[in-house]
Amino acid sequence: MGRMLGSFADDQELDRPDLNKCPDCDCFFASDACPLCGKICPENMRAGNRPAVKKRKPSRSGSGRVTFIQWYHSWWFIAIMVFVFPIAGIALLVTSPHKKWQKILFVAIAMVYLIISMFGIGNIISRVSDIWDTPVNDSLTREEYVTRCEAVSVEQFCRAADGYEDRFISMKLKIVQRVTYMDTYYNEKDYTCYLCEAEDGSEYRLVLRDCLLEDKQKLLAGDVVTVYGEGAGDCITYDAEYNEWQLPCLNMAYVTR
Repeated sequence: MGRMLGSFADDQELDRPDLNKCPDCDCFFASDACPLCGKICPENMRAGNRPAVKKRKPSRSGSGRVTFIQWYHSWWFIAIMVFVFPIAGIALLVTSPHKKWQKILFVAIAMVYLIISMFGIGNIISRVSDIWDTPVNDSLTREEYVTRCEAVSVEQFCRAADGYEDRFISMKLKIVQRVTYMDTYYNEKDYTCYLCEAEDGSEYRLVLRDCLLEDKQKLLAGDVVTVYGEGAGDCITYDAEYNEWQLPCLNMAYVTR
């Protein structure tokens, strides 16, 4: 008689060497003719004449059996938990019977979604670009840059810092001390920053951020320099005693003593 309908386990033998086999119906029988179609069994399909059937290797996609998944391991529930309680959702995903590549793909998608939700796609793009970009224009030669700079006094700059943002500026400054700079856009980079004042020691002060495109040098307190750079609006700085200032900022591209 023929094989029973249904799926076979991966390790179950799919041949009966002791029986004849119908080439059309694939059923096994002990008589000369197939009990289903009546065809006489050819010699090459008779018991003892057929080549041995190789044992079927386990399929990566499963044995064909229907697998019942607990509701808490269902994709919809895991997705809800990942976005509401991420740790619990990931734990459910790891212990679920889903395939490994599905788990990895799902976690990757979830992480991208969570990062975008937390920081926003625009902010992420801005931060990534800031890692490679410099706060000053580096497409100009030194001569072209210096020529574009407008001479501005410290008082003028401090009174209208927002108006000078991204404008090419030159001014003469006196270094007061080195400070720590806090910035939401360029905090990925380590820029040396200085608290500066006018040469005459007036009450107006600003932060000079060292974004030098050449002639890297260490400025010391008391140095009087002429800087060429671009306005960067207001910023927050801290000195060694953790005193906080909110001051106008100038991104320095070039400097002369």
